[in-house]
Amino acid sequence: MTTTTATSGTGGILQSLGVGSGIDINSLVTQLVTADTQPDTARIARETSQVGTGISAIGQLKGALATFQSSLNSLNSQSDFQVKTATPSDATIFTAAAGTAAAAGTYQVQVQNLAQSQQILSKPIAGDGTGVLGSGSLTLTLGSSTFTVTLDSSHSSLSAIRDAINSASDNPGIGATIVHGTDQNGTTTSQLVLSSNRTGAANTITVAANGGDGGLNTLAYNGTNTANYTSLQEAKDASIIVAGVTASSPTNVVSNAIDGVTINLLAAKPDTKIALTIANDNSTVTSRLQTFVNSYNTLQGVIAKLGNYDAASQVAGPLLGDSLLDGISSQIRRTLTNSVPSAIGQYNSLASIGITTNSDGSLTLDTNKLSNVLNSNFNAVSTVFGATDGVATKLSTFIGAQLAAGSGIDTRNQKLATQQKQIDAEQTAATARKAVITARLTAQFTTMDTLLAQMQQTSSYLTQQFANLAKTTSGNASGN
Repeated sequence: MTTTTATSGTGGILQSLGVGSGIDINSLVTQLVTADTQPDTARIARETSQVGTGISAIGQLKGALATFQSSLNSLNSQSDFQVKTATPSDATIFTAAAGTAAAAGTYQVQVQNLAQSQQILSKPIAGDGTGVLGSGSLTLTLGSSTFTVTLDSSHSSLSAIRDAINSASDNPGIGATIVHGTDQNGTTTSQLVLSSNRTGAANTITVAANGGDGGLNTLAYNGTNTANYTSLQEAKDASIIVAGVTASSPTNVVSNAIDGVTINLLAAKPDTKIALTIANDNSTVTSRLQTFVNSYNTLQGVIAKLGNYDAASQVAGPLLGDSLLDGISSQIRRTLTNSVPSAIGQYNSLASIGITTNSDGSLTLDTNKLSNVLNSNFNAVSTVFGATDGVATKLSTFIGAQLAAGSGIDTRNQKLATQQKQIDAEQTAATARKAVITARLTAQFTTMDTLLAQMQQTSSYLTQQFANLAKTTSGNASGN
């Protein structure tokens, strides 16, 4: 038996609950409290379950709508369909990429030469590069960028010059290195190699020597004199011919030859015409439409789960008959099945381009039919989806409104959140009330139990006294 210590008001007696009466007071109090609070407890549990189910259902609907809307991002404008492929007949010579401004067609391209960066080699200097060459400063220019390195007497060797050039913080892209060899007499020599990391005819290298002891003059180079340097590779623009017109670029990326097309040069082949075909990218469009169909089918499955009734299991969806769900579902279905007013001709609806609705409400994409439409009337597909009254445009606008603040979904969420707060408050109050009732009943039964214990003690005392009295009386009678 569970016991609680109680104190008698008169005798200071410690008594266990139920000892005086023989009743399990804790169990009795629990049963009485439960009976008293059961209606509120059941109601709060029922309302908590209903609100929780509603919050979950609205969350599922909102998530499914947002996911579906994301599949419309690449379909809700006609410009989204202007994806092109750029295919060269020989991808070892160049590759290409076409933007939305590129016009479909085939172009003959000749790669005359690739863009080059300049590289120059100084005349041989006796020694291994560690000997004194001279002090002063060298001003190096690459294209329109210039920087200067200063060399004192303790840093005047060829290797020190190399290091000063490479470590200069304002060096625009000239790399320096030393190559070693021997001359015809077998003497060890060192030569400075200056290499540009920028291609293009404008990015030439010049070197000017200033001040000092004049020892650096042997490294001066103005681009025309050949006394101090040998040209290993000249700075050169890339050059191509497209449709008989020559175009150049300082790099091997040519973006000014064909509108909307970028050509990446890989090798020169001046006497060969390479066909470059620009075409609508049917594969990408088909992939996007398949994603659209798959995303809608996922949304439709969520809507069906939330709003349908399963006769076999007799289980109803949490939003069965809900006007919010029904309104959203109906509007989406109408948009999917209605024709597009601005789409003139036979291709004016999803069904006409190969997207049909099944008996269960899901969509199916007929890729063969879509391919035929793309090949015969590519722009019709972009109109059906991306026109201002197109399917994707209207759906994106509608779903965006459903997900916005102040929408039916948002209002429902706020209402459910308010209900949840009210239920939480009621639960707190019910818990407090239960504690008060428990304390009151426990105190009442404790008092009763204490009184019964005292009565039992009194009864035992009187019984004992009567017994003693009887013995005394009996003894007196025997003595007489």
